[in-house]
Amino acid sequence: MDTLGARLKYLRKEKGLTQIQLADRIYVSESYIALIEADKRNPSIEIVSKLADFFHVTTDYIVNGSPKEEDKLMLKEWTNVLKDRPQQEIDSALKMVKAFFECIDNNRK
Repeated sequence: MDTLGARLKYLRKEKGLTQIQLADRIYVSESYIALIEADKRNPSIEIVSKLADFFHVTTDYIVNGSPKEEDKLMLKEWTNVLKDRPQQEIDSALKMVKAFFECIDNNRK
């Protein structure tokens, strides 16, 4: 999986999705997904971000193919913290973390 298109195709197939289904979920056209997978079109930063969120991978993985070592360590830490937690608790924690960083960002302005 040397290219962004190949990584996207792999991730899509791992989830058992067609190009149409993926396109519907991230609000783009099927032809746009096909062009990305064929490495004939580079996705915008916004689309890379949507893909990373959808597939639960880093944007770095989407673009470059391999997560940075610090990303791996951080993911491992978060995985350990969230292990065996109900989805409702995970969702609540995510909302709190997002609110925390939004507050920090607002204070920087």
